[in-house]
Amino acid sequence: MSTAVPASYFLICPRCKFRRSFTMADNITGRCSGCEWTFTLSTQSPTGTGTAVLSFGSTAITVASGGASFTNGMRLLYDVGQNAEVLTVNGTPSATNIPVAPVQRAHSASVTFGQLLISSTYSGIGQAQVPAAAPYGF
Repeated sequence: MSTAVPASYFLICPRCKFRRSFTMADNITGRCSGCEWTFTLSTQSPTGTGTAVLSFGSTAITVASGGASFTNGMRLLYDVGQNAEVLTVNGTPSATNIPVAPVQRAHSASVTFGQLLISSTYSGIGQAQVPAAAPYGF
C-alpha cells in the first residue's frame, strides 16, 4: 500500500466551537482554519475492529460484533498513521455492519477504529489545555 496523501476535513473545533476546515499535516494532526490551533485526532469509546478489507468507495464497515454501538452521524477515525481517515456513520448500524459515507482510501482487514476524539497537539507542561478563544473585536 502506498502512503496516503493528507486530507482536509470539516470538524467541530474544540477551541472555536464551530465547524471548521482542518487541513491535516499527516492524517492525524491538523490545524483549524479558524483559530489556527493544532489538534491531533484519536479514538474514544466506542471502538471496534474491521473484519474485512475496506476498498475505495466502500460504504460499510464489517465487524464481528458491536456495530450497533455506533450511531447515525457519529464521526469515526478509521485506521491509524498515514492511512487514517475520518468517516461518518451514514444510516442505522446493525451488530455486524456499520454504514458509512464512501471511503476515500483503501484499508486492509483487522483495522482498529473508534469514535473520533480531537485533542490539543501540545501536551507539555502548561500546554495541555486549549486556550480560550479571544472575544470578537480583539
